[in-house]
Amino acid sequence: MDLEHLNNWYPIKLYSEDNELKCRWRYFKSIEFTDPFFNETILKASCLEINSRYYRPVSDLSILTEWVNAIHSVEPTVFIFHISRCGSTLLSQTLGLNDEHIILSEVPFIDDLLKLLTIDEWLINVEYQAILKAAIELYGRSDNTNKKRLFVKTDSWHLHYLPLFRLLYPSTLFLLLFRKPDEVLRSQQKKRGMHAVPGLISDSILGIQSNKINIANFDGHMIKVLESYYASLIKITQNDDLSFLANYDEGIEQIINRLASYINIDIDKNYRTLIHERCLYNAKFPDQVFKEEPSNKEVLPDLTKAFILYTELEKIRSLQIFKINSNIEA
Repeated sequence: MDLEHLNNWYPIKLYSEDNELKCRWRYFKSIEFTDPFFNETILKASCLEINSRYYRPVSDLSILTEWVNAIHSVEPTVFIFHISRCGSTLLSQTLGLNDEHIILSEVPFIDDLLKLLTIDEWLINVEYQAILKAAIELYGRSDNTNKKRLFVKTDSWHLHYLPLFRLLYPSTLFLLLFRKPDEVLRSQQKKRGMHAVPGLISDSILGIQSNKINIANFDGHMIKVLESYYASLIKITQNDDLSFLANYDEGIEQIINRLASYINIDIDKNYRTLIHERCLYNAKFPDQVFKEEPSNKEVLPDLTKAFILYTELEKIRSLQIFKINSNIEA
């Protein structure tokens, strides 16, 4: 099948029409996936004349698995999972400085697909598994032979879909980013993400029990989300040798150094300089110089359980580093 006419077209939105799932497509021309978040890239594409026409292309969801067979796609190199506000955006930005890399940063269409089913439903639904994998392949397509690696940064709540991603990609590395719970909570207090506002994302997707927190208690809600995230990270690292933990406190440059030891990225002098310079600026606002948030002494809600789980993660991360260093010395 010749699908040349689909070059630069990507599915960007999932919706229901007459009880049937459809996906809306958008033309991206030659727009690179370099923005901190993929929503920003979609906005750029929306400004193209072809996307402002009254007629907007749609298709059945099932067509993705047919079309993907006719394209060249880069296999995912690393999936980046994270608990939010822990350096994942800056990490993906620095990885994107390498011309050999394709970066997918929180693609809304992938999130739309995942929200269709619970994790248990995903694990037994072969048809939808194929559709999800086809969507990732469509976004990872490349006619440029220079593109060798694909990094997929998920939304934070996708941590609970880790078993699904492992089922689909049994030999792909998972990078798991986390941070101290009090630092994450303070960051969310200043500007809350979707998962930090009760009701915007269902409790079942966030892995927390419904009706256990007052809907007006934003901090209490976020603490439960963090506890759930930490617990999910602990569970996956106990049973998955291809998952490795990274702490925000390590610094992005050190995390990339460790990542390079897993997937053999060549960090030459020029790339190292680019990484260092990018780390001087804000992850979400690349034109603004980064300033560490000042610490304050306000009383935070009870984070005891969150810190216990965080400490357990740190023990696992330290053990992973010890094993890697032991192998290198050997």
